[in-house]
Amino acid sequence: MSKKTKKNKPLEIDSEFSERNYTIIGALFSGSVAYLVFASQSAYQEVDLTELRLATLLIFAAILPFQGAYLIIHTYVQRYKEFLNQQKMMTLTRLAERCRIISYLSVVGFTLSLINIDEIIGFTFIISVAAVILLVRWSWNQGLISKPTENDFD
Repeated sequence: MSKKTKKNKPLEIDSEFSERNYTIIGALFSGSVAYLVFASQSAYQEVDLTELRLATLLIFAAILPFQGAYLIIHTYVQRYKEFLNQQKMMTLTRLAERCRIISYLSVVGFTLSLINIDEIIGFTFIISVAAVILLVRWSWNQGLISKPTENDFD
């Protein structure tokens, strides 16, 4: 492992176990649980459950364990960081990263739930998400093009 790679490893570990990631996954976890509880109750009362609604429930049910695993790993690492060697930290970091990425798929379930309410609501949400992604990417690239000066931080 080169010196450059060794320098980047602690940064990678620290960024994976940031409070920002924990908060985002915690919010997704809460939303997934809420949707499963309330949508399952109303689905139970429906005579004919639509395939789209069933797909939405399946997505949330499949992703919920990954969200929970991320929260548990994050808490474990924060609590026992000083007792973990580099190999264990890297293993937990990779595992947490994979759980976090899979957890973001709950947005697909949320989108399907909006489409289930009304197609125009779901597609409006999809168009808005795409527009925001493009806007953020464009803004980010504009920020990278221009170099900050000392006056930018005043």
